[in-house]
Amino acid sequence: MAGLNVHDEPETYPLTVPQSELNTARMTRTSRTIPVWVRLGFDDGRPEVTSAGFAEAWDDRHVLVQVLWRMSYYQAARSFWVDAAQVRRRVIPPKLLGADPVREVFAR
Repeated sequence: MAGLNVHDEPETYPLTVPQSELNTARMTRTSRTIPVWVRLGFDDGRPEVTSAGFAEAWDDRHVLVQVLWRMSYYQAARSFWVDAAQVRRRVIPPKLLGADPVREVFAR
């Protein structure tokens, strides 16, 4: 098991909205997440990154998004509160919904 984290370091987290700015009285949580694109900014000089994710909750100015995030040697789902201006809807093509990727690869 030694050496699993030798080459990869976890990504630093993006800039997020502080808990004190969230309007909990106007917060809405969804039972079915909504596919979105989210622009994530960083304070260490790296450029913004646009990532596919899912909206889990929102208030009148912010959105809680879940994205895949590089940890040490793997990716895991992480949730971040961001400004609503950083989020836009994403469309998942219907042909991919419920498709069996193994069957589609071998059908070609």
